[in-house]
Amino acid sequence: MVIDDDLGIVYLVGNAQQFWSELEDILELPKDEAHTLFLLDSTLKRYLALCAAYHEQYLQSPLQLEHACNLIVESELFAFHSERMCEIITEEGRSNTDPHAQLIFYHVLLCHGRRRADFFRSHKRWVPLLPLLMDHVLVEIDSDVEDVYFDGVGGPSHSVVVPIPIEAKLRDLCIRLLYEVCRVQKFSVQDLRVFDDAFIDYLFDLVEQTRQLHDDTFNYSVIKLIVALNEQFMVASLSNGTTGNPTSLQPSSESKNRVLRVLMGRLGSSKTFGGNMVFMLNRAQRTPEDLCMQLLVLKLLYLLFTTKGTSEYFYTNDLCVLVDVFLRELVDLDDDSESLRHTYLRVLHPLLTKTQMRDIPYKRPQIMFALESLTKNSSIRDINPTTRRLVERCLSGDWCVQLRKTSSAAIHSADPAADDDVQSRRSDASGNTSRDTHSQLTAPSMAASVQLSRTLSGKPRTLKSSKSVEFIKGSSAAQPSALDAMRRPSNASSLNLVAGATLPAPLPSPTRKSTANPGPGDGASAERHRAPSISHSRSDSALLSPSATGQGQGQGQAPPQRRSAPPPPKRRKPPAIPVAKTTSGPMITTIRTSSPLTKTAF
Repeated sequence: MVIDDDLGIVYLVGNAQQFWSELEDILELPKDEAHTLFLLDSTLKRYLALCAAYHEQYLQSPLQLEHACNLIVESELFAFHSERMCEIITEEGRSNTDPHAQLIFYHVLLCHGRRRADFFRSHKRWVPLLPLLMDHVLVEIDSDVEDVYFDGVGGPSHSVVVPIPIEAKLRDLCIRLLYEVCRVQKFSVQDLRVFDDAFIDYLFDLVEQTRQLHDDTFNYSVIKLIVALNEQFMVASLSNGTTGNPTSLQPSSESKNRVLRVLMGRLGSSKTFGGNMVFMLNRAQRTPEDLCMQLLVLKLLYLLFTTKGTSEYFYTNDLCVLVDVFLRELVDLDDDSESLRHTYLRVLHPLLTKTQMRDIPYKRPQIMFALESLTKNSSIRDINPTTRRLVERCLSGDWCVQLRKTSSAAIHSADPAADDDVQSRRSDASGNTSRDTHSQLTAPSMAASVQLSRTLSGKPRTLKSSKSVEFIKGSSAAQPSALDAMRRPSNASSLNLVAGATLPAPLPSPTRKSTANPGPGDGASAERHRAPSISHSRSDSALLSPSATGQGQGQGQAPPQRRSAPPPPKRRKPPAIPVAKTTSGPMITTIRTSSPLTKTAF
């Protein structure tokens, strides 16, 4: 193809390598000449004209087209003269009706706007372009042809080149430009009149028509444009006289929010829109673009949940997925995304109280735990007051109140039963102990009576059961066995202590001398070891009656003697000391101290 530009330069491009070489040569400004405005303007126009002429041959895929636009955006033209270059491209976009040239113009503007955050905020530059961009969106395109374009078919790796209509490329590009403009600008009610009901209804139709595409990029782009327009109508209704929090939007939302009004008229035929919104929210990343998209989607969800007639627009399965997404994002979001967390909390309350989830107990304990974790540990970290207020509002819902009542009732119904069982057993044990103790204390010996009078103060007292570990929790108390049921509680141990005080001292028993523990401690140790066998040999009557214990000791029965220890083993005689002779004759003997059995003097 041979082209002739305004300067009289003829371009003859035969292959892709020559095409890319020509683009690079155009962007190289001469170093020996002054960079006049005429030189800068002509360089820009030549580059755009060459791309528009050969884009169907060498810029077929979206990646190739984006690379060509990035070359000029990263060149010296935009590095030092970006404002002038953008003005020229904008003017050419309004005046030039060639769709091939418009494709290059709009794509360069999109690439530059992604590098400059303030580029899309220019109200003067973009308001005249809005009707032109909308005209390209309203063009009817075959969905099969569009699917081929978004799948990237048509590159050099494919043997069959599928021609893509220029209208399909322009429609996708204009939708992305409209989204970027609506995302950052603040339009007035007068500016929003260009987005009429027919245009918004056509956007919803596009979502349903392109749901079968293998690549969901275009479908998601249309949804993002819809939620961005919803944000514009919400802000415009606020600035037009509605004040207060977002809940005050509800009375005027149906009449002023065109997006919500159109959606309410086609709830049954726009199910793909709701399902893909949930899917986009679930797949969102931590990039700035996705964070902005989440905010826009959440604001539309808030309107749908709080508006009468649209609160049950979503499928129940989609709502369950939303709950899972909310649980994940509330926990995973860092402190830098506090505003996004607040938006999630604002939408969570109507999600659980206004939709079908109010009757479906889906992961309610997990939701309550996640909400409470946001305000815990206030002593070691600062809790945002807005976060605390929003969490308290979510926890004040009927679902949480009923959940807490059910949990507390379950705990209360389990513990009192065990506590009553423990109390009854404690009262029975104390009553039996008092009766047995009183019957046994009526006829003690004189010595025992004197000793007990110090503690009983002249009148019988019941022995109170101690608060041991087994009475702390009724659920952990073991059931009494058959042997425990036959036993009778008594105070035999206390009587034996009194009787033991009146007994004579036991006879000393012979002890073996030991070099390790000399002294009377051995006898005490032996007595301690012998005590268990003596106590087991006594009868129950001896344990219950102090007089019987005294009689048994008065008969003079000596305690059994401990058998003597075996004699120590005899030490073996050490082996003979080896003696050796040398060839010269003298005797050689080992040194005495070298023997392992001989002790040194030092």
